[in-house]
Amino acid sequence: MRSTYADVSSHTYRAKSACTLLGISENTLRVYSENSGIQVSRAKETASGIPSPRIFTPDVIFALAAYRRDQGYVKTPPHSGVPIVITTSVMKGGTAKTTSSVELATHLQLLGMRCLVIDLDVQANASQMMGYEADLTADEAEEYGVNQEAIVKETLATVLIPYLERKPGADRIPSLEDVIKKPFGEHGPHLLPSDIYVSDIEKNLLFYTGKLNRNLIFKKFLADSCAGKIPGFNLSGYDVIIFDCPPSVSCTSTCALAAADIVLAPIRMDAFSLKGLTKLFAELQDLQESVFVAPELIILPTNYSANISRVGRMQGKLNPYKEFISPISISASEEFPKSLEGYMPLTIQKPLQAGSKEYREFAVYMQNKIMALAEKRMAAEGAAA
Repeated sequence: MRSTYADVSSHTYRAKSACTLLGISENTLRVYSENSGIQVSRAKETASGIPSPRIFTPDVIFALAAYRRDQGYVKTPPHSGVPIVITTSVMKGGTAKTTSSVELATHLQLLGMRCLVIDLDVQANASQMMGYEADLTADEAEEYGVNQEAIVKETLATVLIPYLERKPGADRIPSLEDVIKKPFGEHGPHLLPSDIYVSDIEKNLLFYTGKLNRNLIFKKFLADSCAGKIPGFNLSGYDVIIFDCPPSVSCTSTCALAAADIVLAPIRMDAFSLKGLTKLFAELQDLQESVFVAPELIILPTNYSANISRVGRMQGKLNPYKEFISPISISASEEFPKSLEGYMPLTIQKPLQAGSKEYREFAVYMQNKIMALAEKRMAAEGAAA
């Protein structure tokens, strides 16, 4: 039985696709395969005495990415304890927000970073895109050909609410291993999934009466976790944490924005998205004035097509925000919604598709941003020591 809705093992790659995923040459792929000790299968032989081509599965690809990291072949952010936090948010649905969160996590992991996606949306779209149906029950699992690992039992609410209560029962907080999902194996991007009960976070934030400013709760939670102050739940092993927020104003989303080093705002090139961006920009200004946080804003144009007249009009309207706009745009494509049927990001299903390649370019751009922020943080901490 499968551990996710996605039939991950059925997706295999020949050398060209594997090289595209890892951004390496076929010769380098061969060297990695031979030297890493990672078992790589071969296709059935077609002619006597001729070696059959290697066949790569997603978990093997991610294992090779981890091997490359361990060997020091790729640059990774210097670690100061707390991961770089990216919050994907815009007050408008249908902008490829969740797609951008999951695709970015996938590509950063392939680039050698350790990524965790935290799904904050009760619709659980990020969880679905990574192979999980939030409403699946234990009784239904066998019917759908999945095991108990495919069931969403824990969310951020499971951990955060006992943390907020700060009672002797705080040891009820489950361990990291108990709540994290690993849809592509240990070396792939990890997920803290969502279901309808993640909305309990909002209720607890609304009625929070502690001394800490409510908007800083996520930031403090992450700092305490990475400092080892939440036994069994230490997030310091990740380089990047990505919060995928709902497309609405809420205390939960505001906390995620305040915890961010980078706010990623995917913008569909239409007028409604611009209104959502204006609202987000105002909220970031409010946070800077009230709790003195100033995450870097990055606007990612999505559903882009140079042939659509409204895109040209939108480009003009985005001029006030041009310093925040990513140099990479994601083209309009029917492949993204189709990929949802496979419960995996498009990159895993079709790495040679144009959209997959564009998200890789964007991930490289973000990798440089992450490196710069991590180095700046290390320098500041060194100066303060």
